[in-house]
Amino acid sequence: MKEKILAHFNRWNPRYFVVVTVLILIITDLLNGLYLKLFWSHRGMSELLVRQSIGQSGLVLEDFGPDTVSEMLGFVDNTFYFFLFLILVNNLFFYIFYLLKRLWAQGYVLFYTFSASILALTFIFDNGGLPFGWTIYNIASIPLYLYLFLGVKLLKLKTTIIPASGKKAQ
Repeated sequence: MKEKILAHFNRWNPRYFVVVTVLILIITDLLNGLYLKLFWSHRGMSELLVRQSIGQSGLVLEDFGPDTVSEMLGFVDNTFYFFLFLILVNNLFFYIFYLLKRLWAQGYVLFYTFSASILALTFIFDNGGLPFGWTIYNIASIPLYLYLFLGVKLLKLKTTIIPASGKKAQ
């Protein structure tokens, strides 16, 4: 079985595989960011967090004026969106270095593709009441992530610079 899978990936041009992998991961990152933004707003997570924060000080949200509540909710929402942006920038950093054949970046891509498939599986069961299309997207993304994971793993020697023993890793 492993020989058949390896033979399949050996038919790819290794450089082409890396570029296609990075493009697919960027597209899925953008779609996942959109999904998480919809999930966040549909679940009312910002109001939940604001209520919990205010509740810890012994107050209730209704004690504040509508402008103050709106400001707090906007702050929490924007903080979450900024966090999503930072994740995207972080992933782009590793993708660029994977394109530059760095072994450590390839390790990140391996971990990311495997963990993203597990995360997609969890979102199948808890889709937050979002439309059925997101469930279909998550079902389709699991084999896609696993395919990329296997390809990155099996084409390791052809897609990265492996340092010689005794030399510092790149």
